[in-house]
Amino acid sequence: IQKFVAFIMSVHIAEVTQIFFCIATGIPVMRTPLQILFLILVTDLPPAVALGIEPGEKAILNHPPRPKNDPVVPCWMWLSMVLNGVVLSVVIIGVYVVSLMYYCDGETFQSNIEKLDDFENKLMDARTVAFISLVWSENVRSYSSRSFDKPIWRDVFGNPYMQRAFIVAQLCLYIAVLMPYFSERILKLRGIAIGGAGWALALAGPLCSLVLCEACKLATARQQRRRWGLSSFSLARHNADDRRLLNVGVDSASWQAISSSHAVFEKGPASTKLMSAAPLAGGGGIGCNGSSCSVAGGEPGCCCCSAVAPGCSGGEKAAAADCCFAGYGGDVVCKLPPGAEEPACHVSG
Repeated sequence: IQKFVAFIMSVHIAEVTQIFFCIATGIPVMRTPLQILFLILVTDLPPAVALGIEPGEKAILNHPPRPKNDPVVPCWMWLSMVLNGVVLSVVIIGVYVVSLMYYCDGETFQSNIEKLDDFENKLMDARTVAFISLVWSENVRSYSSRSFDKPIWRDVFGNPYMQRAFIVAQLCLYIAVLMPYFSERILKLRGIAIGGAGWALALAGPLCSLVLCEACKLATARQQRRRWGLSSFSLARHNADDRRLLNVGVDSASWQAISSSHAVFEKGPASTKLMSAAPLAGGGGIGCNGSSCSVAGGEPGCCCCSAVAPGCSGGEKAAAADCCFAGYGGDVVCKLPPGAEEPACHVSG
């Protein structure tokens, strides 16, 4: 959902900014109303839908869980959308101005262009170059939107729906600019008349957009790190949990899962299990073999059953497993005793 929103908002910010710039500066408006509708409903829609079904990133568990009240579009996403919208605007405006100068005898302002002979066709050629360049740039932007902080070439073909959406968008573009009557009479586009020079000039848009949109990810990644960064207290507690888990003999794979994400993790009856539990309150939240454990000194939030686990200085003893409180919000680590088929710890209450 975030990638879908980020793509749609960035390209729409760019399209609105481009039209506003043309009106404010007195150059001919870059697109007709029908061209704007074609962009929104035909060429932008397939990549946006493909982003909506984008597979989850492999490194998602390296990020801390988001709060329940976290907005769908946080501040760092707004920064990404605005930056990429500005990039698309600047690049396409630059392509359009150069196209006006090339096809309109060096003129860029509306009042001067209207004095030229056959100015309608010349203006149509400049708009066609900008239209092609924008569609190509937005396709590049759709691939860049697959990750907020990873480069575009990382797993570039990981979403098969994106390849199909790209092909559909390209087919629609060439129909719009090359189909007789429909392109020139209805959409006011002339893909053949612009010649090779026009297509080459349009290619500058996606190339510049690729470089600049990828550069924007540096700022976005920095904002993400600041947002996901742990406070000094949380970081100290996180590291203490890691050390305690290592001391009680939790296997390395489970420890990595806990230390990277603190997510609920379950490997099966023959290995370590992590079960979500409420934070200890008064020492009565966790039971081992039916008996209640208590916190008895040592590190706060540590419940020791059976043999006293390292880092704890006491607690009631049961016959089977060592329990230790770990993680944010009360994850419980249960270490299986030798020969046991099920963990001897359970969550009570």
